Amino acid sequence: MRIDMGEQLPTEAVSRRITNDTQFMFQFYKPCFQFYAPSPRIDEHMSPHRLQQSLIIALRSCPLLLGRFVVHTDHTVSHSYDPRNPNLPTLEFQTTDLTFSELVEQAFAYSVCQRHNMDLTIPDGAIRRSNDEQPMLMVKVTYLRDGGAAVFAMTNHVAFDGNAMFSFLAYWAQCNAGHGVELPVDLQPVSDEISTDQTSDETLTDAGQSPAEISVDATRSPAEIATTITRAVSRDTMVPCVYSISTQDLCKLKQQVEASGELKEGEWVSTNNVLTALVAQCVARANMRAHVYEHGPWTVFQALDMRRPLGLPLRGLGSPIILAECNASADHVLHPDRLPALARSVRMSVDTYTPEYLRNTMHWMHTTYAGLARNGVDEPWRHFWFSALNTNRRCVGVSCMNRIPIYDADFGAGRPVMARSFNPRPNYVIVFPGPPGETDAYDSLHLYVTLERPAMDALRADPEWSSVCTLVSEF
Repeated sequence: MRIDMGEQLPTEAVSRRITNDTQFMFQFYKPCFQFYAPSPRIDEHMSPHRLQQSLIIALRSCPLLLGRFVVHTDHTVSHSYDPRNPNLPTLEFQTTDLTFSELVEQAFAYSVCQRHNMDLTIPDGAIRRSNDEQPMLMVKVTYLRDGGAAVFAMTNHVAFDGNAMFSFLAYWAQCNAGHGVELPVDLQPVSDEISTDQTSDETLTDAGQSPAEISVDATRSPAEIATTITRAVSRDTMVPCVYSISTQDLCKLKQQVEASGELKEGEWVSTNNVLTALVAQCVARANMRAHVYEHGPWTVFQALDMRRPLGLPLRGLGSPIILAECNASADHVLHPDRLPALARSVRMSVDTYTPEYLRNTMHWMHTTYAGLARNGVDEPWRHFWFSALNTNRRCVGVSCMNRIPIYDADFGAGRPVMARSFNPRPNYVIVFPGPPGETDAYDSLHLYVTLERPAMDALRADPEWSSVCTLVSEF
């Protein structure tokens, strides 16, 4: 069922220039389930009619989810809104014989939901000249036999990153619950102060030195690039799992790093730095012990939102991301007692991403992009990628999204008791908050880990990993 907005659509909305951001390199859809425990309030507050009407209200306040990608004459791309846009969000409903209790028994495994058709087919998300049939938002609500419910949603990551997606779902839920709320700042387009004029006459040689974190290749097609940077393995050998680590254990690891004597006077590490170091050690060690990757040094990265060091607003659509890299010797990843040193290296790496470096990086990207467009490259946006996501390299990293409002979507029948997503990228660990604890604050983090099967077996056998991380669910 497609939402019929009719004459209720706003006449205009602020568009956002996608290629002024590094977010355009994440061309995929991000799916997620939110699960609701059985409650008599679900029939009233989450009925198809009520959810449809409240979604219309929410979309009117956030019309860019009714947008599409527009390629301009200079080959730049914007996420633009037009009330005549046929590319409307989709909302579907179904019932199933599956019960909430059975989902609990199966640890809310994503594959169980798939077998009961609770998800939707995930498009590839690539920006193309015509994306009229590819909605920015797709939602499917499944009513469980024992009175529970599951909401499956996905947005195109180029237009809406994880924070914006879950902020919108929480906003929709507030509209549905009858709360008079304003659109949260997370969903407001903001001016891009780090952009560079992409229509200048600068040549490729004026772009400056190529940053190590971002790669570009105009000599090969996007399909050839994808083949080159993707390790040739069967999909059947990839094992996606969800692990849990308690915030208490993570704080203890941070205290151990601080007490190790590794940090010099005035130096510090965050819990995210420590978590990145732990994941990097255990995942790299597992890959080498399983002979998936050869023994040697690794590139370790932590995803960094460039808005913070650049002093830009931290909320709003668009999330200029860079993967803050550091080099780790085989010794640093093989030996658990080197965790403090690796955590310090991660922290020092993050600190090197100064405003000047980031502005120069964006200038290089914009100027290079303009050069590709002038030299006849048809789809310049498909020729850039983050170097660390080349799975043929020994690279491992973490994206810490432990503050996103994934459990805030209370439609009037209570907050979701569990959420589940899917991470297809090997060696790139996504971190979400765990389910709310007794005080409604999360007391654990969920780590989405995908590895080749031999490496996943080695990870499970790693005593350092299993001492703090518990398997929650396989795919």
